[in-house]
Amino acid sequence: MAGITQANGRHHADRCDHPAGVPLSVPTRRLAPLYVITDRRHAGEDGLVRLLTDIIPERGMTIQIREKDLGTRDLLRVVEAIQQAARPFRVPCVINDRVDLVLATRAAGVHLRSDSLSVKEARACLGDEYLIGASVHSPAEALQRERDGADFAVLGPVFETPSKREYGPALGVAALREAGRRCRIPLYAIGGITPARVAEVMDAGAFGVAVISSIMQAASPREAVRQYAAQFRRCGLR
Repeated sequence: MAGITQANGRHHADRCDHPAGVPLSVPTRRLAPLYVITDRRHAGEDGLVRLLTDIIPERGMTIQIREKDLGTRDLLRVVEAIQQAARPFRVPCVINDRVDLVLATRAAGVHLRSDSLSVKEARACLGDEYLIGASVHSPAEALQRERDGADFAVLGPVFETPSKREYGPALGVAALREAGRRCRIPLYAIGGITPARVAEVMDAGAFGVAVISSIMQAASPREAVRQYAAQFRRCGLR
């Protein structure tokens, strides 16, 4: 995925300005088209760090550390280990919900669930230097998070997937396209995402794709990352 990484400055400032053509903010330019969400249930306690250490050299990704069941000490240990692997490759890491750990570890930012801190509260703590992302489940919610000050949103489930059934039926590509028309911030599509679906969601206005199982449960996570990279290149991202 190094080809995407080498062009990231141009990609983020030009091609991946949001489809509406609005320039990305400086913090948002750190984002990459592949948004990898961690789940150590698939990789094991020690396996998660090994998996990420293996894929991070491919670059072209942002990592969301989502181990929300861990206590503070254990989560801090995981975050520090992942960031130690990520920083030499300038792969940004955002932490699920924990604004305090973002500040303590100088992570790239925080990702907020729909039922956690508000974007405005997180921004009051973090200022403009850090990324704030938000999970959203409709175009209207995506627009509201943008108005609240989020830097990006993860919208889904776009396609049917067992892991997202608690959020209701799949939204479909039409909802993603509507959100892309209404919002200026980058949008990631999540839910049932595979490399074969990258072109479809990018054509609908997605900035990139957010994935869990297609990386965490892959026979070869590094090869899975390369498959996504190949699809991004076909979409014109170099």
